[in-house]
Amino acid sequence: MSLSEYEKQRLENIERNNELLRQLDIPRLKLDRKRSASPSPSTIKKHVPKKQFKEKQAPTRVSARLRGIAAENAPDHTDAMGETDVKKKEEAKRVDTLEDTKQKEFMQLLDDIRRYPNLKPDEDIKPVKKEDQDTQERLQQEIQKLKVKHTWATVKVTPDRINGCLFHPSSAKILACAADVSGSLGFWDVNNFKKDEEDEDEEPVVFTYRPHTRGITNMLFDPTNSDKLYTSSYDGTLRYFDMKSASFGLVDFDGERIPFTNFDITQDGHNVWYSTLEGQVGFRDLRIKDGPAKLDLHQLRDKKVGCVHLNPVNQNLMAVASNDRTMTVWDIRSLSEQLHEFSHGYSVTSAYWSPRGDKLVTASYDDYIRLFDYNDSKNEMKLQTAIRHNNHTGRWVTNFRARWHEGAKDHQLFLVGNMKHPVDIFSGETGGDIGELYDGERITAIQAVAQFHPATENMMVVTGNGSGRMVCYS
Repeated sequence: MSLSEYEKQRLENIERNNELLRQLDIPRLKLDRKRSASPSPSTIKKHVPKKQFKEKQAPTRVSARLRGIAAENAPDHTDAMGETDVKKKEEAKRVDTLEDTKQKEFMQLLDDIRRYPNLKPDEDIKPVKKEDQDTQERLQQEIQKLKVKHTWATVKVTPDRINGCLFHPSSAKILACAADVSGSLGFWDVNNFKKDEEDEDEEPVVFTYRPHTRGITNMLFDPTNSDKLYTSSYDGTLRYFDMKSASFGLVDFDGERIPFTNFDITQDGHNVWYSTLEGQVGFRDLRIKDGPAKLDLHQLRDKKVGCVHLNPVNQNLMAVASNDRTMTVWDIRSLSEQLHEFSHGYSVTSAYWSPRGDKLVTASYDDYIRLFDYNDSKNEMKLQTAIRHNNHTGRWVTNFRARWHEGAKDHQLFLVGNMKHPVDIFSGETGGDIGELYDGERITAIQAVAQFHPATENMMVVTGNGSGRMVCYS
């Protein structure tokens, strides 16, 4: 083929290709493809926390070998208390304060909360003698109206899996709290947001500390002082967060570290009852600042006690949930013998008294939620109903705990997580299914932990999942 013929054929090929491009309208297709890459219009955003810049740290220790010191002359890194370098390093991981700007922001938020009274109901909750169908239907309608209204699909509050959540008791300023398996404690100002300085996008208001070096097992506000939040941990400490100073304190146990699994505080705020991995239940008077002369421990079960809860009406009654497959009820004035014992098929993960003190609900690995009826005047307890419920959470999902609505007045309610992602709500009077909370566009993980707000006029629920994210239904 001559050069001229080659050039002629090449031009024909170019013209043919150009004709094909015109027929396919490639420029228009490219424009459409560019548009499809942008997100569709939606008010739902994904909350991705900004990475915090950390200065690179220099090595803190050089081995004796590299320093040319013989093994027999190497220094002993164990101090007088018997703490090794490893333990000291673990203690250093605690984060009890935030950087100055965030600490000031959080202090301002806590000041705002204290401006409003703690709206805990003062009137007695009257018992319901007969099931009121109109009340149940009203509750079903109220639950159906609960929606996730915040901008973000979910909000990242803690670094790791959440194993406990609750609301601050104030109904005027909605503050959700979360505790995770790494020892972190997070606070989320639910109805507020801030502008990101870089891209001016809206960001949720979240503050996260790490007061413990291992998983937090429970957290409770002082019943008489909502400025104080207590937390227990597998690291062997019971600490409290003072909202007036945004600082942490330690409850002393004669210098001992106790493997706390759970705890409860008496209504007067004076005493704390706690449980351990070894099946023990202990007592501590919080009014003694320097700690007791010796630990007040009682061996109630042979295996781990994962939950203790005091009856809110009769404070002498304590429910105990154990890995030995039992739920037991004790009189704290005499712990020599239990008052009631109920066997379950597998480990009992929780046992909580209702706000009126006449019901008790348990969750167990045998895939049942059990509702018990209690008559205080006769000291009689009987199983009212057993609700079939998949409680096999496995290793990576926090154990389900059936929790009561502490602010319910006319009809007691409790909720529990669901392996299919919704949160189930049941009647505490009959055990009947009342409704569920779920948002298919936002919820992609199991809402393992959930709590009602104890003081808002309208029902409100906060949930937490295995990736440290929370959702609020209101």
